[in-house]
Amino acid sequence: MQLLREFCLEHHIAVLWGVPMADYTSFRIGGRADALLFPSTEAQLASLLLFLAREDAPYRVIGNATNLLVSDEGFRGALVTTRHIRSVSVSGSTARAACGTPINSFCRTLAEFSLSGAEALYGIPGTVGGAILMNAGAFDHTVSDRLSYVSVFDMREGKTAVIPKKDCGFSYRHSLFTEQKHLIVLSADFELRPAPCGVIREKMKETLAKRMEKQPTALPSAGSTFLRPEGHYAGRLIEEAGLVGARIGGAAVSVKHAGFIVNLGGATAKDVLDLISYVQVTVFEKCGVTLTTEIEYIGP
Repeated sequence: MQLLREFCLEHHIAVLWGVPMADYTSFRIGGRADALLFPSTEAQLASLLLFLAREDAPYRVIGNATNLLVSDEGFRGALVTTRHIRSVSVSGSTARAACGTPINSFCRTLAEFSLSGAEALYGIPGTVGGAILMNAGAFDHTVSDRLSYVSVFDMREGKTAVIPKKDCGFSYRHSLFTEQKHLIVLSADFELRPAPCGVIREKMKETLAKRMEKQPTALPSAGSTFLRPEGHYAGRLIEEAGLVGARIGGAAVSVKHAGFIVNLGGATAKDVLDLISYVQVTVFEKCGVTLTTEIEYIGP
């Protein structure tokens, strides 16, 4: 870790050592990471990743940690968060957003410029980069709907590249970047359409109200726990299996939306993993459908 300390000092990269990830995840769960690094520019991110790869140091790139479950044992290595790499620039009907830009900030900026097309994303708690990675969406819309290009840092080539939407492999909660881990999202360009600012903001307000009505936003979680099985809705299957409110330790199936596992207070990663397993087994036994997880787990 001494070499990493020296690198961060030389390149002015903020870092926290031995930080409990429960303080930095939306689940409020997770043991200590050896290092949590905060590059603030795309250039810092690229140079940091090359350094970590060159030193053969264990690392993971994360966004705002809103889709993560971190092990109770934490992470023996460096977690690189993009949350400080944030910007939105607008030219005509095109908007470019940096990877660490919160989805909500992106949507509000578009509204200020009277650009429509992303209102259905308002309220998604993650970053633009994280949303692109998993093609996040809500209410029959996804982040890729208005996307045109993605700028990435190619770890294998050691340089940046621009990938058009048609080559990004977007599908339900999936993208090229889900599989090709050496491609790190830096920014993305979106093509929007002009609309009155007031109309856009009203749509955003309606979207947020719908989200708060249907989802357990008042409790810590990592968003939807399970992917939607083909021909089914995960939440509905969990309800049919009689699992609403099921609890292990501090983790519970939300009584507001059964597709969410929430932290009622003091939940551990083991509680969540055990509850996920229990839900999967029970739903398969009672409904004959296999549930797979949407949240990302970091740990042994």
